[in-house]
Amino acid sequence: MGYFVFKINIQPDILLNYRKSNEVKYLLFEMIPLAFQNVLQVKESNGLYELIPDKTDEQTFQKLFIDLEEKTVELFEFHKQVLLQYKKNHDIHYSKDFLDLNETCMNKRRSLEKKYPGIMKAFELISDEEVDIYANIESDSKVGTGITHLRKFYKIKLYLEKHRQDNVINSLDLIAYYNPHTEHVLVKSSSKTAAQNYITALVELVNGSRSANKHIGKININPIYESISLDGEYTEISYTIVYPNGNPPLDRYNILKNAEAKEADYKLIGADGRPLKKEPIQEMLENEAKQGYLKSLTAKGKNIYKKIKTLRQIDETS
Repeated sequence: MGYFVFKINIQPDILLNYRKSNEVKYLLFEMIPLAFQNVLQVKESNGLYELIPDKTDEQTFQKLFIDLEEKTVELFEFHKQVLLQYKKNHDIHYSKDFLDLNETCMNKRRSLEKKYPGIMKAFELISDEEVDIYANIESDSKVGTGITHLRKFYKIKLYLEKHRQDNVINSLDLIAYYNPHTEHVLVKSSSKTAAQNYITALVELVNGSRSANKHIGKININPIYESISLDGEYTEISYTIVYPNGNPPLDRYNILKNAEAKEADYKLIGADGRPLKKEPIQEMLENEAKQGYLKSLTAKGKNIYKKIKTLRQIDETS
């Protein structure tokens, strides 16, 4: 078990205000810890700030999930009846009870997703085809109402069954520190996914708090990557770079700085469908990734291997 390393990034308007008054150190050492203190407990230890969340009651999640599951099962039966009726006479009729229940289910699921954002990983890992087999969902493009919720709910259920180690319910129940010397958040875990879920929950917590936003605005926290590997051929690569907290002498940051934009999206497409030259792309992306400015990276039809930096021991230089 080690510490996964992430970088906290502040939006440009907030950062520029502190820079103009020559108070960046005050931002890093006083205001960011104060913002964290608005949403969880903070304890200073050896130059670092330990982030101590309130304990999540898993029974609360189970109660909410069971309630949603009961309503979803009822919605599922409604949907089967509508589909059966359509097969018989090509008539589609959604009763008011069905429509009201569908709305209730979606609202309850969204509320659950907001409170436990880690469960939304299910939508990335589980396909419609897989969940249709798992839950025996029969669909028809003509009978679309209700199918979105059914698939999303059962993706969450299947994900929770298959990936218990990801710690999505008690996402913040890990040891973590904020290091004002490096602007890093250090998350202790044996699981990369659990560490990423911790960061997702932490960002959601801070950005959802007006008290925290008053001090530092809304934040994003990105991984510090040790390496990025582009194996195979790529015809299209998309990535997002965030506004830099530091002062890198890179021309591509001029538009971010001058426009005071929080991030920029890029898409590289090979000429006439030919593969892109990987070497300059990998060099540039690794430079961004090692500084914590690479927010997202995807490639069409291919996986990109990304290794998050980990440390066995931590101190003020971590």
